[in-house]
Amino acid sequence: MANIKSHLNDIHLIIIFLLASSCYYENEEDLYGKLEEQVWSDDLITFIKLDNVDESLAENQDRITDNIWITRGVSGGQIYNAVVEDAPNKDASPLGTEWAEGVINDYASLKYTTFRAATVKPKDAVGKTYVVHLIADNIYLSIKITSWSNNQAGGFSYQRTSTS
Repeated sequence: MANIKSHLNDIHLIIIFLLASSCYYENEEDLYGKLEEQVWSDDLITFIKLDNVDESLAENQDRITDNIWITRGVSGGQIYNAVVEDAPNKDASPLGTEWAEGVINDYASLKYTTFRAATVKPKDAVGKTYVVHLIADNIYLSIKITSWSNNQAGGFSYQRTSTS
């Protein structure tokens, strides 16, 4: 009889474990599920970072979302995400974004990559339009680069779409 009682306890523990596990996975999906995709194609915003100004100041960062603050250092180089980076990494910055040359209407069919791979040389990207995916927010927006300073001055500007 003790042996049967022991097996019943084991079965009971297994059932509790299975129920708890299935609840855990449902909640995990709810907690970590992908955010609904947003496409920002409305109002144009112009962002300008002047030459030789402190990129750590809010007015010199395009604070697109809580996760993405685009800026460029006074030593030149490329843009980076001031939320998670102190300086640009040529191969990865701005972290949290993916870039593709193209128009916002084609966002779903574009092939996304890093900023540097998409632009090749950022100074040659002036006048070109890119679709940018803000990964954590699952937002797609359009950016047209309008200026890129040389001589390590750190200035740049672009127009981007936003949400109305």
